[in-house]
Parts: sequence; C-alpha cells; structure tokens
Amino acid sequence: MEFAVLPDREVQRDLTDALLALGLTAVSTHPSGRPWLFSDAPDRWRVLTPGRGARVAVPEERGIGMQLPNESIADPQYLDQLAGTITIHTFFLTTIDKVSRVRGTISTDRQIFWGVVDGVPVATNTLKILHHLLNPSIDEIALTLSLISSLPIQPFARRTPWEGIHAVGVGHLLTFDTAGRVREERWWWDPGRDLDCSQATLAVRSALCSSVGEASIESALVSSDLSGGLDSTSICFILHDLGHDFTTYRTSSLSASNDETERARLVARELDIPLREFAPLAESSSAFDLDIETNSRALLEGPLVWAASRRYVEALAPTIARDGSHVHFTGLGGDELFDLVPGLFRSVWRENRIRALALIRHFQLSQRIDPRPLLKGAASKEHYANYLLRVARALDGGDSDLRPADAYSWFPPIVLPTWLSQKARTIIVEEIKKVAEDPPSPLGKDPAAQQTTESIAFQGKILRQFGELFHNFDIDWRGPFTDVRVLRAVLRAPATARFSTINDKPLLAAAIGNAALPDFYAKRGRSDFTSDIYAEHRRRRGALAEEFESCLLAEHDLVERPTIVSVVYEPSSNDVGLLDVERIATAERWLRGVHAMGRTP
Repeated sequence: MEFAVLPDREVQRDLTDALLALGLTAVSTHPSGRPWLFSDAPDRWRVLTPGRGARVAVPEERGIGMQLPNESIADPQYLDQLAGTITIHTFFLTTIDKVSRVRGTISTDRQIFWGVVDGVPVATNTLKILHHLLNPSIDEIALTLSLISSLPIQPFARRTPWEGIHAVGVGHLLTFDTAGRVREERWWWDPGRDLDCSQATLAVRSALCSSVGEASIESALVSSDLSGGLDSTSICFILHDLGHDFTTYRTSSLSASNDETERARLVARELDIPLREFAPLAESSSAFDLDIETNSRALLEGPLVWAASRRYVEALAPTIARDGSHVHFTGLGGDELFDLVPGLFRSVWRENRIRALALIRHFQLSQRIDPRPLLKGAASKEHYANYLLRVARALDGGDSDLRPADAYSWFPPIVLPTWLSQKARTIIVEEIKKVAEDPPSPLGKDPAAQQTTESIAFQGKILRQFGELFHNFDIDWRGPFTDVRVLRAVLRAPATARFSTINDKPLLAAAIGNAALPDFYAKRGRSDFTSDIYAEHRRRRGALAEEFESCLLAEHDLVERPTIVSVVYEPSSNDVGLLDVERIATAERWLRGVHAMGRTP
C-alpha cells in the first residue's frame, strides 16, 4: 500500500494530477475541503470525522485487529494516546486545527518520507512517489556515509539516497501547518529500567505473545524463519504455544561447525511443523558480485545492507506465497534486544558495581580481552553530546584522542579506512562535526538503550525494504522483536537480565519458558555464517578485483582506485575487513545500477 499526504493549503492542480497519474486515489480531504490523503488502496483506509474540524485516518493491516472508537476524539491529547496504540502496528494520520500530523513506527518498518514539490511539502510512506515527483540526484553524502560501518545510526537516519527527499527521524512524527512549514516532533522516550528480572520476564513474554498473536490471528496460515538459531526459533516456540498452524523456512551453512541445521530439524520434528530448506547461503549469496541492479524499487532504496541475502529472499518470497502464507515472521532484532551490546557494561556498573565486576571478569575471560578498557568503559559517565564532540575532534585531527574504552561507549570509535579518498574523508568528518555541533537528544538514557533502539530502527528498515522489493507477493514481513512493546519491555529490564553463565540470551530464554525445547538456550559455541562469506569471497575475489579496475566509486572520487583493487582482493584477516569489502561491493553495484538507468532510476 502506498499513500501521500498534503498540507491544508492551496496546491496546484498539477500536483494532485501527478499523484493520480501514479495510481493514487483521493481518499479524504481536510475539513476545509482541500486534498489531504491519496492512496493506491483507498478501501483499506478507515477515516473518522469526529468534529471540531478534525480527520483521523488509519490503514487497516492484515492480521491486526484494531478498534477505533466512534465517539468524539478530536482532543489532541487523546489523539496522541490513540496514536501510541495504533502505531504499534501501522501509520496514524490526523488533520486538526489546520495542522496535519503523520506518524509511523519506532522500528521504521512503517516509515515516513517527505519532500517539497513546487513549494508544497508532501509526505509519503515510499521513496517511489517522491522520486517520481522530484526526479532527484544522488545524495553523494549519503552514499559516502554508507561506506562506513561504525557510524551511529540516529544522527544520520533522516538521510535517504536522494537529494531533497528526507526520512522522518527515529521516534519522531511529521507535522505540516497551513503555511506549509514542516516540523518534526519527538514521541519516543526510553522508559528506563524500572522492573526486576521476574517482572521483566513476564513483560517480554506478554509483549512477544501479543505481537505474534495479533499478526497471525486473521490468517489461515502463517510462516516463519526457522534458522535453528535462538531468535527465529523463539518465534516458532511462541507460534506453536499459541496453537497456530505455520510453515517454516531456512537456509543453511557450509560450515561443519555450524549446528543450526540439526537444531532446526530437531525443533521441526518435536513441534511437528513443516520445514522447507534452501541451498546453503554461500551458493546463493550475492555479497561480492557487481551484477547491475535492474529492480527500480531496489535502486530507490540505495545500497541494500542485506544484499548478501538478496538471492535467498528472492527464492523465499515466491515460495512463501505459493504455500499460501501472507504473514511471515523473521527473527530480525533479536540480537539487538537480548545479546550483550557494548554499552551494556556501563548499565550494569550503575546497577551494582560488585555484581558488575564479577560479570565483567567472566566476560573478559571468556572473550580473552584486555579488562582495562572494559572497566574504564563501564565506569564512564560521559554524556552522548560530549562523546560526539570528542569523536568529531579526533577525526578532524584535533587534540581529543579516541581510547580503547570508547568501544563500550555510545557507539564504537569511527575508523576511516585507508581506501577512502580525501574527498570522502572530508565529507564524513564534516558530517560528524555538524552532528556534534547540534547533537540530537539520545534515544536511550544510557549507551545500551541507545544502541538497542538504534539497532531496532535499523532492522525495521530491512523489513520495510522486504515489503518494497517483494510487494508483488502480498506478504507482510513481521519482526516481533522490532515491536515497540517488546522494545519497551526489554529496556525496562535490569541490565543484569542479559547476563548468564548458563544460558545464551537469558532474558529471551526466561520469556519463552516452557514453550521451548529443554536446554535449547544452554550456552554453546555460537553458530554463524562467517565461513560461507569467506567461501564466497574466495570464489569471487579474482573477478571482483578485475571488475573494480573500472570503479564508479573512484570516478566519484570516494575511494582510492589503486588501493581499492587490492583491498577487495585481499582484505585484512578479520571479519571487519571482509564486511568492509561487502559494503564497498554493495555501494558500487548500486551506483552502477543507477548509472545504467540514466543517472536516476
């Protein structure tokens, strides 16, 4: 479903005609009679007219039963309360007292974009509409920032791949007034850690059951990932415990040390659920090829961070549709909620220093790392704004040095790789300095809450892109771990709830409880797909280096041509180096696709 929203002011007929030409239909006007809401699915909107010159519009989403009151709801304070309930799932639009407000979800799987078309601000849920109306150029700053893996998410979340098209910030809503002025208002606030472990377990369990149950209540058949890892399997445990019929899907690893295949098959047998298995990820991955992108929706989204899984999802989506499922669950966001994010050590230190010392000591020994930076990071009281300023000064060659302890601060220290051009370095440094000069209020009260909330917004963006790229299959991609109720429940839990010497992801294990197979969360060697990534790179690196002899990123003067060829062939021996190559290849592939389509798709 696509929609566009106009402010309560006079607009040129050309603009409304352009929206109609895109296949949108007028759904509702402002109380003044001026055009307000357009959509390609007008029958999916519920519009209320409660009086006092107000309109409320909410799209009906599959599998979500929402009750909107019929009584007068024109009071702005009540509308804000109602929005908090509705935007658990979807968008919430109001026009009252000549001010329009448009709000999406905290995870940004329901995201708002906006731009100014012939002097009129237009808000929409898809880049497609604004791109058609504005025909913008590439935002070279956004492209440059996409090359760096250690940037914080929140300060740059408003950027899109296109000049003049903006995303609404994480945890914010968009407002228009009659003069066409655009403003963002913050609605998200970290609830703070106010629950004990037992209370938090019940809160997380309730939130997960609500998220999974509501999304599947109206569907005859739903489906889910079942990788054999903790996150997607936890969703399967809940679906089974709630009594839903569902089918599961997975891809495998080439690594003999990855035991998730056997774990997934065991769960499928024990729960008596169908499991469809696809070829190993390394055989379908596209992390290191430069095939030109021809899907215009993919090009609109910019370099896809999940490009390595693209071919797998391209095989998965039609299979899900053929099997009859229209709601598909994924475990995206589980690591961000339940794993040990770097900022968590400061939270533990503030809760109980004696307990923190024991936990830090155990973590340091298990990871075989130097305890001194970890202890200094845990004891730090540095505020978000000051840390941003220090990072900016360090990158600008000032006298403020970044320290090993900063790995446990608000975000990891930013590293500028040697293969970046001087132009790219300047862009990144200037953007960090701008952020530091006018820092945003952090999304979390401490680094752990900040990192968790930022990451959930990042994972929600992936869900939104799944819907964009595979819209023809009529699948709602659901990530229960990105649900705002689950996020709030986790942020209210004590930091110590994420630590255990017995179980992996102990808060998640406790929340799933008896619905899980015995000992499923017991600590073991954690599986990953690193070997698959290395295997693909070894197979592709010769061709990749040859293809980078002609490099559009170098033509844009964002990377050093001689260096980049050797880097993509022989990255450093750690995972970060290889993931950097994946980012470079993703950006180059996207740029080639944009150029092939004639500057813009």
